[in-house]
Amino acid sequence: MASSVVTLNVGGEVFQTTAATLSRAGASSPLASLAPTPASAPHFLDRDPRLFAPLLSFLRRGRLAPSSPGSDPPSAALLAEARHFGVEGALLASLSPASAFSPLALRPSALLPLAGRVPPSAVAVSPSPHPASVFAAHGGVVTRFDASLASRGSVLTPLPAIDSLVAVSPELALAGARDFAGVHLCRFPDDAPATAREVLSWPGSPSATVLSMAATSATEVSSPWLFTSFESARRNSSSIVTFDMNSLSPLAEIGRKEVYGADVEAAIPASRLSWLGRHNLLLAAGSHSGPAGVVGDICLWDVRASATVPVWELREKEDCFADIAASEALSSLFKVGAASGEVFMADLRMLGGGGISIEPWVCIGDGQRAAAAASAGRKEGNGCRIECYLNWVFVARNAEVEVWTQVELAQEAGGKKLMRRNWVGNGPSFVMAGGGGDESVKEKTKIVSWAFGGSRMALARDDKRSIEVWDSAPAAISFNP
Repeated sequence: MASSVVTLNVGGEVFQTTAATLSRAGASSPLASLAPTPASAPHFLDRDPRLFAPLLSFLRRGRLAPSSPGSDPPSAALLAEARHFGVEGALLASLSPASAFSPLALRPSALLPLAGRVPPSAVAVSPSPHPASVFAAHGGVVTRFDASLASRGSVLTPLPAIDSLVAVSPELALAGARDFAGVHLCRFPDDAPATAREVLSWPGSPSATVLSMAATSATEVSSPWLFTSFESARRNSSSIVTFDMNSLSPLAEIGRKEVYGADVEAAIPASRLSWLGRHNLLLAAGSHSGPAGVVGDICLWDVRASATVPVWELREKEDCFADIAASEALSSLFKVGAASGEVFMADLRMLGGGGISIEPWVCIGDGQRAAAAASAGRKEGNGCRIECYLNWVFVARNAEVEVWTQVELAQEAGGKKLMRRNWVGNGPSFVMAGGGGDESVKEKTKIVSWAFGGSRMALARDDKRSIEVWDSAPAAISFNP
């Protein structure tokens, strides 16, 4: 055991640990190469021992100790020290791990103010295993808060307004708009100012606008991909283009559609994209509102098999989706009905291949109410949003968030699996400091955008020049810049 002990003299203070503990810093860290030494011949590191101590504790525990200086949130000095030893990414990721996510434990943990007078239009969170950095689009600006929520950086894009925002990593976000051309790459390097100089366009129509985006992770394919739904400036053609995010080159064009005459319903562009990596499927859905009501088009594409024929397609007319999402963990599609506002589920394993499918949806809410609303032509689902994250399904209704959880009944009850609804949080959305140090309660306003990542949920609300961050991690950060 003694042969594995590494003795360090850090700025005059002696530390002892094991080679296995130091190896957790990663092969690129200078700590990983330090061999065991006797106490009489320690390795000397000319660093601040007050900062090294919490980092060593982090390597031992996998998270910062609550009593560590600067641990809530990490100070700039501690983050700089972590960067020197190559553990900054792991440290930031530990602040909000996806393993700690629990929807019913979500609580407001930070209110992030945005510069300027324009409220946020879109929000995104870096996906796991990256640290959960938060991005917000307000006007033509994209602002990033690092995973500690203590460091902020902004970049001005050429877009007057942004309504599509995807976080690829803590260093890269993608911005697009329905009325302006191209996907704009917003880069946030640690050692340089943020930039937004690069643009991805539809090769067949460089002036095409962006309706939706979805990105894969580098762990699912050899290189991360970006799927972008484009619509031509004249609104007479659309296509989904796949880009290689390493080379920034287009790889394929999927489901190109052309509008002939006034038959818009025959070529509805995809306004919602979602990638199902385990199934190798891309969900592409869009809807059109006409004199006869709302018509929807839902497709599942196997991007490796065909770019012209989807593996499954459904045309919706009755209670068409107001929003739709896909869950890998539950192997299902979920939608909110535009007429009823109820939640529906379609099991991917029950969907037939090779063409148009029969009605696949099962209402997991109030089926009778859904049927009555659809028959009456109501619009109770307008403005609702739905999103899947890990094992849960979330629905935003105006200012509130509900969560659907899959539960398994006892064997004596048949052992079936059901979806049950609950609410995230309760009461006013936030307690904010008012003038003179007094606290005042602000009422909730409509949710205009939301995103999930790590143990966090980020919300952008109507007419609020800030981003709400909700966290379920045991040691959630509480920080108000």
